[in-house]
Amino acid sequence: MTALSRVREPEYTGENRCWPCTTVNVLIALVLAGVVDVALLTLANASTTVAGGAALLVLVVSAASIWLRGYLVPGTPTLTKRYMPESVLRLFGKEPEHPMPAAGDTREVDPETYLSDAGAIEPCEDIDDVCLTESFAERWDEELAAVEDPGPEDVRTVFGLGDGDYDLDFRAEAVILERDGQRAGEWPSRTALRVDIAGGHALAAFDRDAWAALDPVARGRVLNGLRVFLEECPDGGAVEMKEETVESCCNAYDVVALTCAESGDRVLEQRVS
Repeated sequence: MTALSRVREPEYTGENRCWPCTTVNVLIALVLAGVVDVALLTLANASTTVAGGAALLVLVVSAASIWLRGYLVPGTPTLTKRYMPESVLRLFGKEPEHPMPAAGDTREVDPETYLSDAGAIEPCEDIDDVCLTESFAERWDEELAAVEDPGPEDVRTVFGLGDGDYDLDFRAEAVILERDGQRAGEWPSRTALRVDIAGGHALAAFDRDAWAALDPVARGRVLNGLRVFLEECPDGGAVEMKEETVESCCNAYDVVALTCAESGDRVLEQRVS
């Protein structure tokens, strides 16, 4: 077991196994075995028994490498993350999660337009940009102070979710919303969830009818847009912006991230095209 543990790579095996990557490597192993078989038969004039045995040995060694390490050819996980089409990833259940379960037809909404119409943002006085209105910033701060430990019912209320058994899974670097045991939404941190809950309450207070008219997905888009305007984190630290690469078992992409300087909590990840 000690020898196996030295070879095994947990990053690409077990729960972290990238099945698209594994599939690609299995196909590579089959091709290699076929090449060895044909080469021995045609170039080395080997018997079918010898050629077949060599091809089988290649398959066994390749399968062991894929099982223990998650790949056969070095660099395949990185190439799969970068260049595997999303249409192929969907076949393996790796399609990006919807931010919220939609209820009926999803209303198309432009977050900036909605926030402007709601009186949450306005043109800045000193720069050519948009800023929070003073009244909305004050209300948002009040709601943030009132929401310290959001739960599933807070999420269901703010996003207007339908009936179901909801639960929040608080992980080291993310918060997962589950509905009847299935993933229904995700936030990069507990702070991001808290910011969304407070923002939803504030927007509902400013224009309850307009907020009620939005379905869960549209509300998620608006609240994502609102997070961009967060200047100070709930813990009192400043919000910093930086670019970085985010990786999962089967994907890698560049994002612009908003992070709380003091706590390190991620507030927003915006994928860069």
